[in-house]
Amino acid sequence: MGISQTKNIFKNLDQIIKNSSKFDQRRIFEIDSVKNLLKKTEKNDLLSRYRLNEEMFYQFKFFKRDSAFYYGIQSKNLALKIKDKSLISTANINLADICVSSGMYKEALDFLEPLKISVGDQTYGSLYYGVLGRCYGDMAEYSNTPYFQRQYVELAHEYREKALSLTEDGYFFHYFLKAFNKSMNNQLQEAVDEFNILLKKKNIPHDQALVHYMLGDLYKKLGKDDKAIFHFKKAVIFDIETATKESLAIIKLSELLFKKGDLQNASLLIKKANEDAIFYGAQQRKIQVGAILPLIEEQILQIVEKEKQRIYWQYIIVSIFLVLAICLVFIIYRQNRKLNRAKKIIANAHQNLESTNIELRNVNEKIKSKNVEIKQVNKQLLEANKIKEEYLGLFFTQYDGIFEKFNSFMTSVKKHVEEENYEKVKRSISNYNLKREKEKLLENFDTAFINLFPNFIEEFNSLMKEEHKIKLSKEQFLTKELRIYALIRLGITHNEIIAQILGYSINSIYAYKTKIRNNSVINKDDFDQKLIKNTTLKL
Repeated sequence: MGISQTKNIFKNLDQIIKNSSKFDQRRIFEIDSVKNLLKKTEKNDLLSRYRLNEEMFYQFKFFKRDSAFYYGIQSKNLALKIKDKSLISTANINLADICVSSGMYKEALDFLEPLKISVGDQTYGSLYYGVLGRCYGDMAEYSNTPYFQRQYVELAHEYREKALSLTEDGYFFHYFLKAFNKSMNNQLQEAVDEFNILLKKKNIPHDQALVHYMLGDLYKKLGKDDKAIFHFKKAVIFDIETATKESLAIIKLSELLFKKGDLQNASLLIKKANEDAIFYGAQQRKIQVGAILPLIEEQILQIVEKEKQRIYWQYIIVSIFLVLAICLVFIIYRQNRKLNRAKKIIANAHQNLESTNIELRNVNEKIKSKNVEIKQVNKQLLEANKIKEEYLGLFFTQYDGIFEKFNSFMTSVKKHVEEENYEKVKRSISNYNLKREKEKLLENFDTAFINLFPNFIEEFNSLMKEEHKIKLSKEQFLTKELRIYALIRLGITHNEIIAQILGYSINSIYAYKTKIRNNSVINKDDFDQKLIKNTTLKL
């Protein structure tokens, strides 16, 4: 993917970043709504206050760390007053989760410590192990000591597998954790397939952001940077639209764009990531931003310095050209006087040429008009020749068949008459079905016509209202209406001739044509000409 293509792809992302404050305001409005409910709730209604504080925690969870932590603590205090072990456990898990997001791993483990006695509880066991797995995974990522890093990786793997075993099939967390574990086990392509399946499900925007982020990270590991950029971009859009400030996708996306040399978008994204990290209060995100931001700024500074050097040399070159230009002005002035005299001569000649050009244009227009007419006539001749060839072949084939049958019939009758076996004569005459012969003739006409105009039925239906479109099975031949308009397409427009060919009355032909025109989507007076123009001959 080139830089110009990247700029086009990121045009809408740039607009979304500019409008990020609107999405933040929407989140603040939702937070204020819950906060107002909390203010109106009676202090002795502990359970309702717990639920609302928990809702405030979720509202702030990916938006602002310290506020989320505050409402997490409030939820825990209320759970302790209610003396509900399940609520206390949930509050501890929420507090541990926000601590992991903030890079406070020791504090996260402290919050999870009291839950060890109840880890088999299905109500929060998967969440407990999920947070533990995430905590040790982050600790392994940021640990500089191989000894501890190996321990953290093993613990993270163990806890993630336990979390997966406790999740219920059919839920997003189950599928996500299953695919995530494969990615952490270096089963990259299998993880990609799992996440792509999960992406097709109807997930909430925040979950969609997680899936896109994981796909971006996996494609990056597989060396498919263009696909990684696409999914990171999707993740960033979902994060901004959901006012998610705790985002790693925007940092990863900035790194890839920096690698590709797209400093403008990389700088825009890393600055946004820096603002979000400061606003949210995630220490590890600040460190990650701090690792790439100076590199981008340094590259931009180098470009600016190069631009200054370029401008300086341009100034020198322009000055030299300015001196040369002054010398040339004098020369040009002298030449200009000579040119003015020449222009008068040329102007007179130009007037003569203009009148000649006008005459030539008129002639060309006439030639173009004649060419159009010739092309139209050639097209009509080509169609006529094609139709003639097809139907002459059909005529002689039918003629031979009919002649053979009639000759056989006459021979049979003659033989029976000579034998004076008049019963067989009657039987031969009764067996000769003229109606069936007529139907075969029409069926052969249909076959020849469809061979000439293979798209006739679709083109005919395109002029009809939806409820009046004609549908035929594969074995079915043309209907009465289609045969009438097939003859019209072949140039037979007189009702008397059409009626004679098809064996209908003239009134029937008129009635069929009127019915079709009334059910068309165009002016009924223009239907025949539009159909002829709309149908294409197979050449």
